[in-house]
Amino acid sequence: MDNPTTLLVAIMFVTIVVTGIVNILMFLSNLLAGETRASTLHTSWLILLLVIYLCFFWQAQLILKIDGWQFQSFIAFILGPIALLFAGNLVSVGLRGDGKTGLDQFYFSFSKRFFLLMLFVQAWGIGLDIIFESVDWVTYLDGLIGALFLALAISKNNHLHVAGAVLAWPAFLARAALLTL
Repeated sequence: MDNPTTLLVAIMFVTIVVTGIVNILMFLSNLLAGETRASTLHTSWLILLLVIYLCFFWQAQLILKIDGWQFQSFIAFILGPIALLFAGNLVSVGLRGDGKTGLDQFYFSFSKRFFLLMLFVQAWGIGLDIIFESVDWVTYLDGLIGALFLALAISKNNHLHVAGAVLAWPAFLARAALLTL
């Protein structure tokens, strides 16, 4: 990594990812302190998002293998972490106050935007795989996860969203395992 531009891209990428991790950790801290409320489904997506961020952080080393950065490739490369940051900011807000009323309504008030952003992140990952000619099983898994996110963006059915979370967890864990092999 003799190229200082590569280092700058890596710093920007890691800064965006770390900002997202900190936002989620602060929300979880407020949740544990009882300062905010969230449904179990909402919290599940939030914790899964933390896992996704940690995978992004781990993959930052791949940036160091790329030479010849141009502005458009830089922008294209950080669009995924930026979309993930926006998705994280949507989901890392909880209800304040007592009682359980409104948690499902609150979740569905942001779920469409959250899942569309997550769909964009999946499409971004697939696009990078195509550009870098590294299409493999992870790429196809990203496509399936993207289809799941599209279905969840369209639906406001609580049972479908619970099933989506149940499917997303093993899919992302399998994705992480495939990336480490």
